[in-house]
Amino acid sequence: MMSLGVLLVLLLFKHVTADSSGTVVTSCEACHDQATCLDSTVERERGDAFQTRSVTCTCQEGSVGDGITCYDLELCSGGSCCRQGYRWSSELGCVDVDECSLPDQPCTPPQVCENTPGSFDCLVPPEDDLRTSPRSDSRSVQFQCGGRRCPVGEDCISVGGTSLCADPCQFYTVLNDAWRSTTNNGAVNGYHCDRSVNWQGWYRLFLGNTSVQMPERCVDRYMCGTDIPLWLPLPHPQLGDGVVQRSVCGPYYGDCCYWRQNPIHVKACYGNYYIYKFVPTTSCNMAYCADVNTTVCASCGVFDACVSDNETNWRCERKAPELVCGRSLLKVGLPNDYLEAAGLDASSAHLADPSCSAHQKANGTVWYQVERREGRCGNTLETNDTHAVYSNSLFVYPVDGRNDSRPFSFPFSCVYPLETESSLDMAIRPLPLTDHKVVRVGAKARASMSLYRDSNYTEPYPAGQPVTLIVGSSLHVGVSVEESEAERFVVVLEDCYTTESPNPDNLLRTYMIQDRCPTNRTQVTVEESGSSLRARFSALLQGDYRYIFLHCSLSLCDQRSSSCTPVCSGRRSRSVSKSIRLKPLTIGPITWAQSLE
Repeated sequence: MMSLGVLLVLLLFKHVTADSSGTVVTSCEACHDQATCLDSTVERERGDAFQTRSVTCTCQEGSVGDGITCYDLELCSGGSCCRQGYRWSSELGCVDVDECSLPDQPCTPPQVCENTPGSFDCLVPPEDDLRTSPRSDSRSVQFQCGGRRCPVGEDCISVGGTSLCADPCQFYTVLNDAWRSTTNNGAVNGYHCDRSVNWQGWYRLFLGNTSVQMPERCVDRYMCGTDIPLWLPLPHPQLGDGVVQRSVCGPYYGDCCYWRQNPIHVKACYGNYYIYKFVPTTSCNMAYCADVNTTVCASCGVFDACVSDNETNWRCERKAPELVCGRSLLKVGLPNDYLEAAGLDASSAHLADPSCSAHQKANGTVWYQVERREGRCGNTLETNDTHAVYSNSLFVYPVDGRNDSRPFSFPFSCVYPLETESSLDMAIRPLPLTDHKVVRVGAKARASMSLYRDSNYTEPYPAGQPVTLIVGSSLHVGVSVEESEAERFVVVLEDCYTTESPNPDNLLRTYMIQDRCPTNRTQVTVEESGSSLRARFSALLQGDYRYIFLHCSLSLCDQRSSSCTPVCSGRRSRSVSKSIRLKPLTIGPITWAQSLE
């Protein structure tokens, strides 16, 4: 058996057979010296008479194999021609040994063995793979080195002539071949092949001086300076996934993954680049591609991720810090792995006010928090006609600990739409205000309205239940808004009206308050509006009603920037402030009776 992590090469084609039909290849150059190449024109499976070229390799008499590799029956009958990880078959030649099915398992529990051509991988079981992202497409591969199991994300690497477990992101070879570009047409500029390359260890792809990655999309035939360009049908791993196994595809006959190559190993590294553990292709002309569209990824910062919505157009997107905009707290989280990779000391961090440096660690993330109030820990608050925006910055210093070290700053903002809908404390999508500021939408303002039994406003009717009143009774209505900046914002009654349906947009309305003022001062009294986060009014309703619904539209007013108290002249209020309209509140139905007996 070969040592774990060493991947021998056997090309797995879509049409590999052991009979005289041979193996379909791209050209006769792929055939073995002891094979016969048949170049013919065949009709494809289509409704028309479309024809295309077909090239097959078949081992000659006296030898066995798939036509790409042929074995002399006399010379190889004892298995001397087979490499480690393969066994001899008199009908097929050297075939893969499934090490995972042997009585002596090569992987130590709780690892899971997965067979690969000529080798095997030991995968971390799902319940133990704490580093793997929940959205990852495969589990981490774990290697062994000198009888020792390497930590997740490390490989057995020769350093100074000694084999030891190490991070391959620190020990790789630069692969800078301009011909690998996805824009290079091999049919015009010449074909290249990776079959004869002596791949050793890990490689990082470059085009010129810019780091790039393999394409995650189908690449047209003849591109990447070869006949069959190789690409990844699954996304690259994420930071923290460790080393993963990825299959490799090549296009042919209009099928993007007609050719399926041996899997390779891939790892994501801090700094927005990937490394690959390539294996030779056993057919020419096939070669690994370098996606020219990913050159932008080299410009991403250490706290950015290079992302794409279509695997063609890539952009840098800030992945840290995490920001949670709660009703009472602003929370900022930095992944500890990012901090270590950037050489930053989590314990040195503070907000705009240097005295605010408390933090806690949870699930690999370092969290900092501040109360959602203006002035706390350097918080600033800005308001406009629609939103209240709290802003601050988190400063983190390098691990060298020098007082004169320049900190890494993370500006962040929480935007609070002042509406009455309720929501959870959770981070929403970022708003692209700047390239470096992290912005989240926080919980919206929450308001409630109640109908009270008397003018003391102390005993409300049960919420959500119909209310029956005697004809000629007064409605006593109270409104309140939850807002942490109670000293700054006040609630204003804009319009209150009744309808005969629960729909506040019903055009058949009877107004009690309109434009902040009572419509009839003898029947409507505004007890409080524009002075706090509470508002109250009473109204005497007359008329022949079967039942009614009461609706009130509100606004939050910043009393530091304008006067919020309604000034009524006659029936109308003069516009004295810029207030933020809230969604209308509704209670009802309210029914009328001659008596409550």
